[in-house]
Parts: sequence; C-alpha cells; structure tokens
Amino acid sequence: MRSPARLALLVLGWAGAAWLTLVVPGNLVMRLVFGQTGDPALPGQVLAVALGLLLGLATLRYGARTAPRPPRRRADGTVRPEPWARAATWAAAAVPVLGYTVPHLLWGLGVPFGVAAGSRAELAALAGSATYWVLLVAGPVAGAVLTLGLAARWGQVVPRRVPWVGGRRVPRPVAVVPPVVVGLLVGQYGAMMTTCLAFGVTRACAPGGGADVLDGSWAFAGTYPVFLLWGVCLLAAAAGHVRTTTVRTA
Repeated sequence: MRSPARLALLVLGWAGAAWLTLVVPGNLVMRLVFGQTGDPALPGQVLAVALGLLLGLATLRYGARTAPRPPRRRADGTVRPEPWARAATWAAAAVPVLGYTVPHLLWGLGVPFGVAAGSRAELAALAGSATYWVLLVAGPVAGAVLTLGLAARWGQVVPRRVPWVGGRRVPRPVAVVPPVVVGLLVGQYGAMMTTCLAFGVTRACAPGGGADVLDGSWAFAGTYPVFLLWGVCLLAAAAGHVRTTTVRTA
C-alpha cells in the first residue's frame, strides 16, 4: 500500500482510538477509582474505552505489518524502539514535568505565576505542606523517570546490578498497564475539563465552587490541556513499548 494511504489509515485509527478512550467516556476512570458506579451511562462508557483500546491495538498491528522495516535488535538482546516510540516516550516524560511540576515548583517558592491575587493566600497555605511537594512537585518527576523506561534498555531487561532479578526480562504487563491506566485517568480528565473550558461551561463540569479558583488564574486553567496532552503521550508511549517488545526484529 502506498505511503500516503498507510499514513491516512494510521491517523484515522489513532484518532478514533483517542476519541473513544479519552473523549467519549468522560471522566470514567476517575469515577471508577473513587467508586462512583451509579451512573446508568457507565456500561456504555466502559464499552467505548474497550472499543478504543481494541482499535488502538488493531492500528498498532497494522502499522507494524506495513512498516518498511522492523525494529533492530541490539547486541544485548533488547530491541531499539522506532523513532515515533522514542519521541512519544520522551514527550510523555517531559509534559508533566514542564507543564505541571515547574508551575507547582514556582508556586511553592512563592512566585505567583499565572495566579490571581485572590488565590495566592490559599496556594501559599497548600505549599506549606509536605504533601504538596511530594505529590505535586516530586511525583510527576518520579513518574517521568519511570516513563523513560518504556523506550530504554532497562524497560525491557532488568539491569544485572539489580539483586535477585537482574538480567531478567521485564514482563510486558508490568511495563504497560501502569502507563495505560494513568494515561486514561489524566487523559480523560484533561479532555473533559479542556472541553468545558473551551465552551465556557467549566462551572457545570465542576459544580459546588470547584471552578472558582480559575477566575483570573490562567495557569490553573492551563493544567487541563496539560493533562490531556500527558494522557495522549503516555498512551502512545505504552503503544510504542508494545510495538517494540512484540514484533519480529531484523
């Protein structure tokens, strides 16, 4: 098949998978995490995610079968990821650090970056807690380091210097399931809130005063697209790891 047709099919496949997994279900994964299972629309949303994941796997398989050349195996037995998989992994690691850790670091240090005057006192109080620094500043950095394993040698084979398990292959579910779950969680939340923000209905999406902090604080609102982009990149990085560790190599 000619390259333009192949590219068009891949774009349509990935776009459809992203739509079904991140946009159609709303904030499904977060509601499941918190046990909010009373919504009658829940079965349809779960079905949409399942269909989206299946479409993503089918698109991944199609891309692998029609690729001009398979990935190459290194001398140590690991497989070198394709350029798109490496790019997705680095993006998935960079987005939360630049778009989430850096703003929270500035806020924690007292820099009112994109924050309205009315929210600064509350933000300063939050920054005084250890939870703020561990979860909102250090957490994304730790996640970014782990994400890099999706395109690194140590994401395929445990380094030999690690006691007891050194030299063993990393089970694919161990490497893939966490980024898929996190990608769905942050991606769905980001898609829902970015849509609400774009159409000016944020208060309908976050009732009870939860959206009041957005008034005049563009940096707070900017975290929603960051979540969406992070989720997309993380799911793409997970797909890249599946591609790297399953296909025939040259």
